[in-house]
Amino acid sequence: MKDNRTVSVIDLALQKYDTPAGPLFVAARHGRTKKCFSRDTAIRYLAFFMTSHAFARSGFQQRHPRVRIDRDDIEVWRDGETKAEYLAAHQRTIRRLRRILARKREMQKWCAAWDSMHDRYVKDVAALQSIKPF
Repeated sequence: MKDNRTVSVIDLALQKYDTPAGPLFVAARHGRTKKCFSRDTAIRYLAFFMTSHAFARSGFQQRHPRVRIDRDDIEVWRDGETKAEYLAAHQRTIRRLRRILARKREMQKWCAAWDSMHDRYVKDVAALQSIKPF
């Protein structure tokens, strides 16, 4: 059961499934899905989906224009290289996702400590109430 205090949209975008072959991570965002065998790869794909969507929505180009190359008198088009701005945005997105996931892990630890303290407090109050003189 998930704790409502620490549930985020990243939980929906980055899910882990236990399979007989080992854990399977699924990155899904903006209508795109990718299955991965490692968490790092899933985070990288999630950042790719998010950055590509942001660039498409803003109108910025992800790649340089296609280049025409003549090979043995045959016209060949080669896709342009990825732009530096896109690569920088992708790296920023990965860093932010990792930072959010680290903060989420810290929050889950704190919530576990809070729950154990609260349970002890409730138990002590119930014990004191049971021996209260009238």
